[in-house]
Amino acid sequence: MKYKAQVFWGYILLLFVLPMIVANFTSKVNQEKTIVAEQYESKLEQMVVEPSNPEQNVVLEEDKDNFKQDIVAEQNKVNLEKDVATQQDKDNLKQDTVAEQDEINPEQDDTKQLEQPTVKQTEPSKALVLFTHSHEAFIPMVKSENGKTPVYHANSNIMEFEGVIKNHFELNSINTEFLGVDTMTEMKKTNRNFSEAYVVVRPYLVEQIKKSNYDIIIDLHRDSAKRDISTLNYNNETFGKLYFVVGEDNPNYSSNKVLADKISTKLNELVPGISRGVIGKKGNHVDGIYNQDLSKNMVLIELGGIENTQDEINRTISVLSKAVSTVIQEPPIENKVLSDTKTISN
Repeated sequence: MKYKAQVFWGYILLLFVLPMIVANFTSKVNQEKTIVAEQYESKLEQMVVEPSNPEQNVVLEEDKDNFKQDIVAEQNKVNLEKDVATQQDKDNLKQDTVAEQDEINPEQDDTKQLEQPTVKQTEPSKALVLFTHSHEAFIPMVKSENGKTPVYHANSNIMEFEGVIKNHFELNSINTEFLGVDTMTEMKKTNRNFSEAYVVVRPYLVEQIKKSNYDIIIDLHRDSAKRDISTLNYNNETFGKLYFVVGEDNPNYSSNKVLADKISTKLNELVPGISRGVIGKKGNHVDGIYNQDLSKNMVLIELGGIENTQDEINRTISVLSKAVSTVIQEPPIENKVLSDTKTISN
């Protein structure tokens, strides 16, 4: 019975006292949690939400931005230096490669340095020269015989200038051939008159033209004019003047006139006054054709006069070779009769 009473009062104690103990403990625990939470919030507010010094917080933010910018700038600088170094490495590598190539083949570099613009090489022109009046002579070159000096001579005559003509023409890119006939000697053999000279030389000329093509054919003569007409003084030197004769009885003479006029013009460009111009001849008492009907590239030139010296004729030949070379290497022009050509009718 006593035991039962004790158990009864024990249950009573648990029912009333234990809840109070639990409630008291819970209250203390909650108070501690609240205190801890308040302390945490206070520290958090001090650090983030409510700083004790607002200006200091702004400075810190600026420092962060500046620090970030410095980092970016430094990174860009590093990247730039890296790119520059890389490009320098490429350039150095390229230079080293070129240097090595030059060492391997040094002659190639020399060749590059010596390269010159390509110049088109033109073939030499080709000329045929003949002397229809082969014994025409120059008084200063012929020895006097019995106090008289002939103007025609079998040995000392215009044919003596073959070597000078050939040399000067070759210097101006013209290969020159000479018609292999002494016309006036052939005339004597067959008792021909002087006026028949063009008839005598014609078959020789025809045969030669069949063998080869020529850029120009020149029938060279010596004029009968005296020194005051046939001589030019230019730059303290004297020259034998020359002029051109065109046979206007030739139906196709216009081509010959064009060529003669072009050479005459070029001569006077080189040495003003050295050419007396172009003269056309036709009608009675003259040949009127001068074998120019055989080629449109044929001209008859009267070189100097009976009183011109060998040196004067040599100088004129030099100028003539330059003029002829220039003209025959020009593109062909339309044939036309030029107005400044003189015509002599007999």
